[in-house]
Amino acid sequence: MSGADTPAPDDWPVIGPVAYDNTCRLIPGQYALDAEHALTDLADSDDDLNSLIRLAAATNSRLQAQEEQHPAGLGRTDAVFGVPYSKIINGAFSYGGQGARFHAPGPRGAWYCALDVETCLAEVAFHRIVHLFETGVSDEANIPYRLFRADVHAQEFALLDDGSAASELCLDPLLYEAGQALGTRLRGEHRGGVRYPSVRHDGGVCLAVLQAPVVANVRRDEVYRLSIADYRYAGAVVASA
Repeated sequence: MSGADTPAPDDWPVIGPVAYDNTCRLIPGQYALDAEHALTDLADSDDDLNSLIRLAAATNSRLQAQEEQHPAGLGRTDAVFGVPYSKIINGAFSYGGQGARFHAPGPRGAWYCALDVETCLAEVAFHRIVHLFETGVSDEANIPYRLFRADVHAQEFALLDDGSAASELCLDPLLYEAGQALGTRLRGEHRGGVRYPSVRHDGGVCLAVLQAPVVANVRRDEVYRLSIADYRYAGAVVASA
């Protein structure tokens, strides 16, 4: 029996609380820049924009809550309304794409973030390099990513830093099958998400949030411009606030 086929123990994964402020999520510029474009021209600064977004979200929440039809069955309990950057939050959960470490391919996604910017940069750089490799382009400069900060507090997260064989299967650098199976199980149990060691940045810690309401106090931060040289992460610079 292979390691991937070995059943996890009944007491796995370890479930515990998490409480992190200022977590980091980087979103490609084409999706994140002017995320609330209708209000951008009315604000003189990010602080003003965040205030306008908060006001608009509060007044539009009733209309947003009526839109419950979704191919993955997402409804009011799976999304957030009346909060700043609800489009950014809900977008992460309503589009799963080809899947990732803790969500399977399909219409239901997750909010991936890290506890620090350097870990977040390493994570997104890896996936950008994979994309470039698939397209045969070895170098790319000034790739814009918008940083979003968020607070993540929940009572029931799977904690995968226990060193167990089952946890290690979910942390394979390239294979996501075990992690996706765990994510599906946790979502069905209404758990908040997963805390796990980054496999792209030594010592880094990542979160995969599986329930939209757990993502709180989202605010827009700097734009980072990444560079890739010869399929390697060549660093990033802050472009603007």
